[in-house]
Amino acid sequence: MNLAKDRCIFGPIPSRRLGISLGVDLIPFKTCSMDCIYCECGKTTSLTTERKEYFPTDLAIRQIDEALKQHPRIDYITFSGTGEPTLHSHIGEIIRHIESHYPEVKLCLLTNSFCLTDPAIAKELAPVELIIPSLDGSNEEEFQKINRPAPGLSIEKIARGIADFRKISSAQMWLELFIAEGINDSPESAGRFLRMVEMIRPDKVQLNTLDRPGTERSVGIPSAEKLRVMAEIIGRAAEVELIGGRAARKSEPEHLSTGEYNQRIIDTVASRPCTAQDLALSLGFREPNLEACLRRMEKAGLIFSEPGPRGLYYRAGKKPFSDVPRGSDGK
Repeated sequence: MNLAKDRCIFGPIPSRRLGISLGVDLIPFKTCSMDCIYCECGKTTSLTTERKEYFPTDLAIRQIDEALKQHPRIDYITFSGTGEPTLHSHIGEIIRHIESHYPEVKLCLLTNSFCLTDPAIAKELAPVELIIPSLDGSNEEEFQKINRPAPGLSIEKIARGIADFRKISSAQMWLELFIAEGINDSPESAGRFLRMVEMIRPDKVQLNTLDRPGTERSVGIPSAEKLRVMAEIIGRAAEVELIGGRAARKSEPEHLSTGEYNQRIIDTVASRPCTAQDLALSLGFREPNLEACLRRMEKAGLIFSEPGPRGLYYRAGKKPFSDVPRGSDGK
C-alpha cells in the first residue's frame, strides 16, 4: 500500500451544520468519484469509482481512539475530507468499531451518494446517526455540469440509491442540494427536485450555495428571490433549510503557547479554507489578535490567503506558483 499521508484525523473543526466535528479523512487528496465545480478542496486529480483500502484501517482505528481521548467533548465524528469517504473499502469496519467502543458518540457521513447505489455498501453505512447525501442535479444535464462524475454514474441511479438507503437505515437524513446560479436554480429545476424529494422522503432538505472558494471560480450564487422560490416549491414535500453563515460555537478559553495557537489555526485551515471570522468563532480567539497572527503566519509561509465569497480565506501551506496572479496577458 502506498500511504499518501500518515494521519486520517483532522480537527476538531467548525462546521456550519454540525457544530464541533472531529473529521475522519480516509482518502488521498484528491480522490473522488466526482469532480464537482463547487468543491472547496479543489479539482479532483484521481477520478475513480474503485473502492480499496486507501488508508490502513488498523491505523485509522488507532488514530480515532487517540483523538477521542484528547477530544472527548465533540458533537460528531464526521466521515468527510478531501475525497469521497465511501471509496474506502473498510469504512464499514471503522463504523462498527466506533459504534461498539464509543456508543455515546454520534457518527455523520457526508457523501456524494454514489456508493448508495450498491445495496451491500449501503448496509455497511446504515448504522450512522446522520447522513448528508448530495443530490445536485435535477436531471442528467445538470448532474453532468455540476458534479462531472466518473463514467457509469447517473442522477437517476443515485437518486434511487438514496431512496433505497432511506428504507434500510434509521439515520437522520439531511438531503443537500447545491444550487449554482444559471444551472439548477430555475422553477423547473425546483419542480424536478420536488419529485425526487417526494421519492426519497428525507428529514429535511438543505439548499446550499457557495460559501468558500470552489474549484471553478465562475460558480455563481443564486439570488435570494430564486432561492426563496425553490424553497417554496421543494418545501411542499419536506422541510427546507437555506444554508448560509456558520453555526460554530466558541471553545472554552485556555492558555496556549504561540506554537499551540499557530497549530490550531493550521489544523483548521488544512481541512478547509476559513475566514478570520470563521476561525475566531470556532477556536474562541479574539479577532484583532487573530488577524495579526494570520498576517505573521502568512508572511512566514505557514498559510496563504485568497479572495472568496465572504472576504479573505486562509489555507495551509504556501500558495502554489500556478495560482499566483500574473499579468493580463497570462505572463
